[in-house]
Amino acid sequence: MSTETPVPDGKGKFAAAPSASASASPSATPKKAGSIGNSACPSYPKFPDENCTGYKHTGVKLRDCPNTVTKSNVKLDGCRFTNGLTIEGKNVTISRSLVLGKVGGTYKTDWSLVGLRLVDVEIDGGGKVDPNGEAAIGNDDYTCIRCHIHGTGRGANMRKNVHIEDSYLHGWVYVNGAHQTAIGSNGGSNYKVIHNNLICDSDGCSAALSLYGDFEPINNALIERNLFNTNGGYCTYGGSTSAKPYPIGTNIRYVNNLFGKKYGPKCGYYGPVATFEFHQGNVWSGNAWQDGSGAVKPQS
Repeated sequence: MSTETPVPDGKGKFAAAPSASASASPSATPKKAGSIGNSACPSYPKFPDENCTGYKHTGVKLRDCPNTVTKSNVKLDGCRFTNGLTIEGKNVTISRSLVLGKVGGTYKTDWSLVGLRLVDVEIDGGGKVDPNGEAAIGNDDYTCIRCHIHGTGRGANMRKNVHIEDSYLHGWVYVNGAHQTAIGSNGGSNYKVIHNNLICDSDGCSAALSLYGDFEPINNALIERNLFNTNGGYCTYGGSTSAKPYPIGTNIRYVNNLFGKKYGPKCGYYGPVATFEFHQGNVWSGNAWQDGSGAVKPQS
């Protein structure tokens, strides 16, 4: 059932409130199996969940496929990758499929995913998390549409040229010392994060979306029409952390995002947003509380 607003507990406690994650609308027209590119998820201000992301809602019957894709410009549909997925070919498209493990490049691609496009794909880490708590997918040159990502140490990592839309990222597995987030970047550029349901609720969560200038500045990021929920410090870190080596993020646009109260009245333990600054090209517009209680403003 679709849920647009959570029910606040009214007590200021950080116990889990009734779920704020939205489900596919019962009146939504089901997507025909095999169609790629037309969203089956409910439109904003509702949000994706497991009912409209991944392969299950398409009705496809999966077949086992090789875990490494070596050829370029290939399209694979209805695959089950049982030991993760390694991409060596350029411009690969994978639809209506399941990845058990992680998705990554190799030294042959300089660890880039070289134009990978995932549509209606579930990435399930199965709780088998390495000591570094690595992400389900990352870091460069990929698109994820209606992806359902869960069961790893972190969700999606971004460095260069990443587009994530209509996706549901949640359910991370904690390892001691891990810093976790549904989507995160430690520096880079050219991101589109649009209409996703982003949850981080394990012991190592920093935020639902973290933008940090650790290895290079954050530049050119569109963060639009997402739902954030976390039990971490803030629901999002906005790319300009003064303590980082690259403290100034530019051209970062937060537009029409909703901040939930699933784990407490401030979205994060301390508040909804930190480290967003109005540097060159940065925009904060139309961001609000999911329960309709008003606008969300950057920290003072």
